[in-house]
Amino acid sequence: MRHWLRKVHLITALLSGIVVSIVGITGSLYVFEPELTAWLQRDYYQPQLSSRPFADDAAIASYIEQQTQAQLQTLQWPVRSRQTYAFKLFGDSNWYYFDQSSGQISQNKGAFNHPFFELVYNIHANLLLGEPGRYITATASLLFALSSILTGLYLWWPRRLTRWRHALKIHRGNARRVNFELHSVSAAWFAIPLFIMGITGGYFLYTAPLQKVLDMITLSEAAPADPWQQQYQFAGAAQPKLSAAEAIVQMVQHYPELYPRNIWLAEHDDDALVFGYQNSLSLHSGPRRRAFIHADPYSGEVLSRYDPATLPRGAALAAAWLIPLHFGEFGGIVTRILWFIGGFLPLLLFVTGIKMWLNRRPNTTGQPGRR
Repeated sequence: MRHWLRKVHLITALLSGIVVSIVGITGSLYVFEPELTAWLQRDYYQPQLSSRPFADDAAIASYIEQQTQAQLQTLQWPVRSRQTYAFKLFGDSNWYYFDQSSGQISQNKGAFNHPFFELVYNIHANLLLGEPGRYITATASLLFALSSILTGLYLWWPRRLTRWRHALKIHRGNARRVNFELHSVSAAWFAIPLFIMGITGGYFLYTAPLQKVLDMITLSEAAPADPWQQQYQFAGAAQPKLSAAEAIVQMVQHYPELYPRNIWLAEHDDDALVFGYQNSLSLHSGPRRRAFIHADPYSGEVLSRYDPATLPRGAALAAAWLIPLHFGEFGGIVTRILWFIGGFLPLLLFVTGIKMWLNRRPNTTGQPGRR
């Protein structure tokens, strides 16, 4: 069995290695994106003054529409390292920043994040290949986690308790021995982070099948229908839709224990008005609670709620822990540093694994000892 597991380990590593290496490096860069973007975008992310001349968020929405002579499509509240508001307008693909202390509106090349991190994220998510690239990265991530990591762990696992200390250290020796131990020991130390990164990365695309597996493991009921995929019919379609300011007044009536995160105004006739909330505005350890309300864009009547606190066990776990686990935020700065380092491990494993494979290939040149 070990012989065939080595074959499986080799083939899946060769198939996924390059993709996972790219995804891992870009993921490492993205771990500290909030802090780095705050520094790169400090002119847009930090208010100029300490005052706040606007009475409330509804007044901010009205002011933005007056200044831009356009209708808000979405308004994003200050969150994490960004202390200003971000927004988009209908008919305009650019993102803008609003300084609530001075009333200034600005943009930095129209991207939501810094353009460098927009590029990093797109490489990480889809290799700049669009939708086909998402399937490549997600499939490679799952293959890496479920095959390469698990088979590698089995092949490395010490059979005796006395061998554990030896198996977790890199010892002096010839170049081949050091390369082998660098491959096996580093993978052993980071097996759990790498497995979590791969599984959660695959979940973003293969949500339904992986959620069913999670429901089975947690003995949970199935998750409710995705509210983002529902089609709605609105009774008040003959009257004007709520303005951004009116929608915000409706929004603050719900979830008083949470902070407003964002609001999306309805673009099409069958689009709902969407309110987003979260439990913290700062980067924090532990689970993340993000709740959403889909509402009638004409009356503000609640059509559906999506809240991890009320979801079945399996769906609640995914909603609360997916992002913190994928980016290493669940344990604060310590796990973020571990995840940052771990993102470079796939490249190290790929390079050392290739060297091991080349060293074990049969010698067809007649020269002694390539095994």
